Amino acid sequence: MTFELLRNGTLEERASLSMRASLRELAARIDRSMAKLLGLEWLGVVAIASWISPRTWNGTAHSIHPHLMTTLLMGPLIVGVPGVLAALRPSQVVTRHVVAVSQMLMSVLLIDATGGRIESHFHIFGSLAFLAFYRDWRVLITASIVTAIDHLIAGLWWPQSIYGVAVASPWRWMEHTWWVAFEDLFLIVLGQQSLREMWTLAVKQAQLAFGAGHDVLTGAANRLLLKERFYLDEAHSDSFRKAVLFIDLDRFKHINDTLGHGVGDRLLVLVARRLSRLVRSGDTVARIGGDEFVALIEGADQSVAETIAEHLVSGFNRPFEIDGTQLLLSVSVGISLAPEHGTELATLQQAADVAMYEAKSRGRNDYVLFSPSLLQREENTLRLKRDLAQALNREELHVYFQPQVNPDGRLKSFEALARWQHPVLGIISPTIFIPMAEASGLIVSLGEWVLRSACASCRQWQREGYAGVRIAVNVSAEQLEQDDFSERVATVLEEVALDPSLLTIEITESVLLRDVPKTLRHLNRLRAMAVQVVLDDFGTGYSSLSYLQDLRADGIKLDPSLVKRGLADNDMMLESIIEMAHRNGLQVTGEGIETADQGRMLRKIGCDLLQGYCYGAPMPPELIPAFLASFRKTQVWPVAV
Repeated sequence: MTFELLRNGTLEERASLSMRASLRELAARIDRSMAKLLGLEWLGVVAIASWISPRTWNGTAHSIHPHLMTTLLMGPLIVGVPGVLAALRPSQVVTRHVVAVSQMLMSVLLIDATGGRIESHFHIFGSLAFLAFYRDWRVLITASIVTAIDHLIAGLWWPQSIYGVAVASPWRWMEHTWWVAFEDLFLIVLGQQSLREMWTLAVKQAQLAFGAGHDVLTGAANRLLLKERFYLDEAHSDSFRKAVLFIDLDRFKHINDTLGHGVGDRLLVLVARRLSRLVRSGDTVARIGGDEFVALIEGADQSVAETIAEHLVSGFNRPFEIDGTQLLLSVSVGISLAPEHGTELATLQQAADVAMYEAKSRGRNDYVLFSPSLLQREENTLRLKRDLAQALNREELHVYFQPQVNPDGRLKSFEALARWQHPVLGIISPTIFIPMAEASGLIVSLGEWVLRSACASCRQWQREGYAGVRIAVNVSAEQLEQDDFSERVATVLEEVALDPSLLTIEITESVLLRDVPKTLRHLNRLRAMAVQVVLDDFGTGYSSLSYLQDLRADGIKLDPSLVKRGLADNDMMLESIIEMAHRNGLQVTGEGIETADQGRMLRKIGCDLLQGYCYGAPMPPELIPAFLASFRKTQVWPVAV
């Protein structure tokens, strides 16, 4: 998509402004040039009249012949008026029409002073050609009217002459008029063609100028234009007040993964237009990254900035519509203020970026004002990212296991969950370090390590007599994008000597839709080895049982939010999902069960596996043997269900 996605008026307005500016500049140059030309012409006419007039004049002798007298008296008036206007009012319409009248009068004066020796055709046609440089057909009409008036006067007072010169036919003036009209038509057509060429050039220049300062996809300002507008005011003056709002679209990547980049690009165009409408007319919205925008708010204090940020957040409550499909987005906004948080754009943008990430950590769909404490938190995050790269080598990462039970309370399996025991900060939540690992590319090696550790633990349970206890392992999108992922799983199972039928791979819907052919190839190979596949976080985003027909999964895992909502509202939706899953031969796991009421509700509507703190928190591997031993005595979950 290019400029066609922009409103046509925007580009046409820019081209029109450029065209008008070019024509004004051209007119001003021609005004000055024609004023100088008229002055030179007058001096030439005086010289010619002084030399030719005495030889052609047959009237009463006079020291100064009438032709020369007329030239000396009329010349300053003909030259002076357009000269003054060209100096004081260049490029004005009235100036060019006065120039046209003066030029034609100068032609009349020249022909009259020479006694007709210079035939009127030549100088009048030349004058019209000079005036055509204005590219204004109205100027030619004015010049032609002056010529017509002169011819009419000559025809009335001297029927057998043109400018006092005897001719063979009294209708010669009509022939001359015809040729003037013909030249007018020719010059007007030529001028219009020149104007069309100027317009084509103006459009191209407008496109280049627009592209230099705007994002080609959305039409929003780009980094360069944002910087130019930020520094329009003196950054260190007492009146310098601005706000920078860093705007990030929540879960936009999910839309790109599920609906494709074509839909994502069209959505970005709609987002940019809505953002432009939500800020004030004098503010600037710039796209600085894939789904990241910056709004520059002029003359804003904290109150104004927060009001606009709140307006932005609430403005995304209305869905976007693309091809009849409604897409709901939210935004996270970070705010920084100048001069409180800095006077340089890069500094303010970084501060707003930090505040935006804080808004995301608070649940998204919110705005946060920057504070120094947030910067310290951001520095801690960067330090964590550096520490994470060494966490595996330092043996700071561990695999914990959370039990999954049947509705009758019998242990079925464990889910392997990664935990980070930081030497200084203690336990780090996976909701913090897993996204870090995905962003840095560490998730592939981390995921394979978790898989190997979990399979090895499961094999140890089998040796200790706990046959049939399964292990479930989460697999990231980045792992599935590896060409040899299924081979790596097979190698791990072979090395630890674990029966593949005891392994369950959990994937999310976005994983499936990233690279469908490669994903299905890996999953088919795993299924051929008897490894089970479960679709995790079912019920969020665009989850649909139709995806499972292509995936041919063995089960689904309900998102914890569904479990909480099912108890708070009603269980009709959950019951429908479970019923449809069972009709398709799928096993359903309920996750995030925190209370006995939630467990009873899920058992009542037919959930096959139950998992959550109600049945046990994730446990380190050293506690599993004791747990299994106590469980073997009863074969029923120790917590009342």
